Formats: sequence, structure tokens, C-alpha cells
Amino acid sequence: MTLKTTLNTALLCFGITLATTSCSNNETKDSKEEAEEMNESKFDNDGEKSADKLVHAYSANLFEIKAAENASAHATTPEVKKLSMMLVEAHTKMNADVKMLADKKQISLPTDLTEEQRKDIEKLAEKTGLDYDKAFTDKMKNKHEDALNFYEKTAEKCDDADIKNWASTTVPEVRSHLDMVLVTENALKDKK
Repeated sequence: MTLKTTLNTALLCFGITLATTSCSNNETKDSKEEAEEMNESKFDNDGEKSADKLVHAYSANLFEIKAAENASAHATTPEVKKLSMMLVEAHTKMNADVKMLADKKQISLPTDLTEEQRKDIEKLAEKTGLDYDKAFTDKMKNKHEDALNFYEKTAEKCDDADIKNWASTTVPEVRSHLDMVLVTENALKDKK
């Protein structure tokens, strides 16, 4: 190879590298954003809104599963250990139901936690002992109140009949989780 050919090849490689890196977005998207974008390209506006309901539910369940697994390992009270085991089992089943419905409707779902969810779990993990148990229970109370509101609204207003039905059958389950969280929270109030 001549010097000229080597330089031309090097310049070409540099140009290709520069073009691909400058055209790509340097921000990494989390899997929830990726799922939402994939659904946006597959569905019209109403279909995308319905798909977003399943993406939201699946992502929220992923968080509750991971946070509850963490609590199973870090909790100190039997009440929180029991709650966390129930949440892992229940939300794993709930995500299996979401996945079945999403597969039926060809809806893309996230595969991992969002960065914000990871940070929430890391923040919880900074606490220890009873402080951890109370913080976890408080986080689950807030998440289940939000989830109950989400499922009730979805059951009432979603345009997709299958998703609407799925949400309405999920409401009692989430309500029972919230009840158990509240019982656990009450049990922890007097502990020091």
C-alpha cells in the first residue's frame, strides 16, 4: 500500500467514525423510553396512548419487584419481610399478565428499570434497620396509591376494551396490596 492509499483509508475511516458519532444521540435511552418510541412508530395516536398504559404498568411493576427483592434482603422486621415477599410474587404475576396482553396487541414493553427507578432503590438502600423498613413501606404506600389511581382511571377512560378490562380486574388486587402496606405501616409506627 502506498502512503497516499493509507492516508485516504485513514481519512475515510475517520470520516465514517465522525459521521456516525455526530449523528447519534449521546444520551442513552432507558428501556421504557425505547418501548414508548417503538410503540409510537407502530400505532396511531389512540393505539399509542393505550400502549403507554401497559408500558407504564409494566415499568411500575418492575420497580416494585426490584424494590421488594431489595427489601427481602435488607428488611429487619417480619412485617416488612412478609410484605416484600408478597409484592415480589404478586407483581411478578401482574407483569406476566401485562406481558400476555402486550404480546397479543404487539406492544413493546421495557426490559429494565428507568434511571429514576434505580436511583429510588439506591436511595432506599442507604437506610438501615427500622429506618429502611419505614422508608420502604412509605415508598410502597405512595407507589400503590399512585397505581390504584392509575388503574381506576385506565379502567374508566381507556379506549381499548381489552386494556380497560385488564385495568378493572387489576384494581382489587392493587387495593389489597395498598391495604397490606397500610397494615404494615401501622405495625411499624410504634417500633423504635
